[in-house]
Amino acid sequence: MARTQRTVIPLFGAGTLMDACLAMGLPVASSCQGRGACGKCVVTILAGGQHLVTPEAHERRVLDRDHATEEQRLACQCPVPESATPVTITTGYW
Repeated sequence: MARTQRTVIPLFGAGTLMDACLAMGLPVASSCQGRGACGKCVVTILAGGQHLVTPEAHERRVLDRDHATEEQRLACQCPVPESATPVTITTGYW
């Protein structure tokens, strides 16, 4: 049975989920350098998703193309909220 790891990331400041992960030393897969084209940086929001803005059209197209679930977001396209908000995320490669 595969083990799902969970990482709690307190989101704050400017930038994206990808920026927050990289600042914490967590690797983020990407072959498009964060332009939202490859879809490799997809993360699953386990808790706190209500604090995130809804995906904009570009992110939604890539998520739809890759058959993502409603709980999944592109880390490179998902902006962090203005204030510190705990959000629990996971991905298949942590």
